[in-house]
Amino acid sequence: MRFGKTAFAAATLCVALTGTAFAQDSGEPATSIGCLHMQKKVSAALDANQSSANYSTARTQAQGAQGFCAHGMYKQGVDGYAAALQMLGAS
Repeated sequence: MRFGKTAFAAATLCVALTGTAFAQDSGEPATSIGCLHMQKKVSAALDANQSSANYSTARTQAQGAQGFCAHGMYKQGVDGYAAALQMLGAS
């Protein structure tokens, strides 16, 4: 359980340090709908890029973003999903 908390904290820190540029690049609003759209995009990108060197990092980033969205922090969630897409080279 301790590892899960550490992983979530690391993902949270990554999202916090990425800034606000990602949300603007994603074109999605910082709302629950934006989170759902980005979650679908990231899921498809993860499926298509399973051999990517950044796959596990992007997956962890997406899990952190999902946590933000689940707690109503939509901007951080959309930003996190956008960061995961960037790690995979997807848009």
